[in-house]
Amino acid sequence: MRLPTKPIAIAPKPSNSVGPSAFTLIELLVVIAIIAILASMLLPALSKSKLKAEQSFCLNNMKQIGLAVALYSTDFDERFPLCKNWGRSWGDSYKLRNDNMWMPEVLEPYVGKNQDKPTNYTAKVVSRPARGTFACPTGIRTKDPAVSRLNDFIRDNDHVTYVWNHIYLAKDNSTYEEKRPVSGRRVNDVASPTRAVLVWEMPYWNPRISAHRDALNLVFADNHAQLEKRKMDEQDWWVYHSRRGWDDADLTGKSQKQ
Repeated sequence: MRLPTKPIAIAPKPSNSVGPSAFTLIELLVVIAIIAILASMLLPALSKSKLKAEQSFCLNNMKQIGLAVALYSTDFDERFPLCKNWGRSWGDSYKLRNDNMWMPEVLEPYVGKNQDKPTNYTAKVVSRPARGTFACPTGIRTKDPAVSRLNDFIRDNDHVTYVWNHIYLAKDNSTYEEKRPVSGRRVNDVASPTRAVLVWEMPYWNPRISAHRDALNLVFADNHAQLEKRKMDEQDWWVYHSRRGWDDADLTGKSQKQ
């Protein structure tokens, strides 16, 4: 009869380690370098995505303004809003009314009482307001070195970055069409409603440092809104395109007409 044998215990191999292995300094530096490289690759993409999102936010603002203008016109004998002038920063220049009713105030009944609307200006207001219907989140923080007082100008404009095309330039690009203002004009008194611009945005001077780098969002007389690329040889968008489509079908621009 066979007897059961005693199990043989296998002794564990001796180990020289006294704990979990740690990174060496070189390995740590390599990891940090890899993270830095990945960050440098991802951050521009994230920044671009943020700007694109803000551009869409701004365009949505413009669409709301276009709709508000359409509703206003229905209530006021088919006329465009009668605004005091281009905006609060323009003071009493070429004013068409004596009260302080600029675009945001005139359109307020049609866009709702927006608490983020930056129209409660006082001399003490220096910080940017929260996002609202009348300011582009990109445009409000864009700086143009050639326009030294841009920040103060936007602040004095109640931080409203959108400009109502109150009166445009004549064909000579030097005099104002005072007898044919946009404010209060009949909506059917427009030569080309799909081309005539009602609202543009700041900054609009340097074509490479516009509200959306090389582009602006615009509201047109037919109430639609869209993004428009700047022409690189046009310093000051308003000078070249404020009259486009209002009185005739002429193309506007410096070297590239549109």
